[in-house]
Amino acid sequence: MNTRSLPAVALRLALAATLAASGYIHAQLYIDGYRLVHVIGPLFLLQASTAFAAAALLLLAAPLLLRIAAAANAICTLVGFAASRTTGLFGFSEDGLQPAPQAVLSLIAEALTLLIVVAWQPSLAAAVKSRAAAAEHVEGFAPPAGHRRLHDTLWLLLPVAVVAGLFWYGRVHTPDYETSLFGNRGTDAQLLKAQLGSALLGLALIQLLLALWIYGRLPALRAAPHRVHTTHRLIGLTAFLLSLPIARHCITAYGVQFTDTRVALHSLTGCFLYGAFVAKVIVVRHRRWPGWALPLAGGVLVTTIALIWYAAPFWFLNDFQAPGL
Repeated sequence: MNTRSLPAVALRLALAATLAASGYIHAQLYIDGYRLVHVIGPLFLLQASTAFAAAALLLLAAPLLLRIAAAANAICTLVGFAASRTTGLFGFSEDGLQPAPQAVLSLIAEALTLLIVVAWQPSLAAAVKSRAAAAEHVEGFAPPAGHRRLHDTLWLLLPVAVVAGLFWYGRVHTPDYETSLFGNRGTDAQLLKAQLGSALLGLALIQLLLALWIYGRLPALRAAPHRVHTTHRLIGLTAFLLSLPIARHCITAYGVQFTDTRVALHSLTGCFLYGAFVAKVIVVRHRRWPGWALPLAGGVLVTTIALIWYAAPFWFLNDFQAPGL
């Protein structure tokens, strides 16, 4: 299904905008005091992280799974909104459209998200038919090879821009060592990050095994069924979302530092991680890349996660020791 026609691009950007707005509202509320509310604070941070992640991915592509995730985010947010104003949610309750104006703005953002998702399918179907009819008349008028190469080069600049942006922010940002991670600060936050980082490495290794299965590199197993491909994508999305609160705490609390080899390695690979992720998404979505490009991008991503884990979670859990660092 084509998602590059003008109507599809407009819907994709609109959906990204509504998700980003919802994420911003909940992130602001989290910072303004909801972070102190038991269970609700972490849920607000999770909602904001998920919304921002989906919005960022929608700028690159809009597969069905991502549209479902956007709708699920909006539905869960609306259910939580209704529960907190009726039966209560984890012992927490709100009154009417308070806090103002965030409550109203959040309702508008979630409603627009659902409306866009519902409107998406017929709009894309019409766009596909129109494009198919037009292709019969313009066959043979493909863009010159030089233009395609320029287009691919511009796409490659996006991961570089992501890495550079994170590095710049981490250097100019004033570290706030009291920043919390799901209500934990100091050593407690470091322990939680070490645990979450270890879980992230576990998901990355599962991703690697599934990828080897998909590429037929596990001779003991038959050809990977379709559900393995779906599981591979779902675990990748889960790993990305899990990394966001860890990264937010790292760059907010510490920024990018070069006090010693271990800290420098962790800071630089942390910035590189999201550039590697964007690069992998680009390779997946653009089929013109050589066959080795996707395994290379995936391998670099797993290696980066392993280095981050070794330089911080392993170091912390191993009594502040990491051989060689």
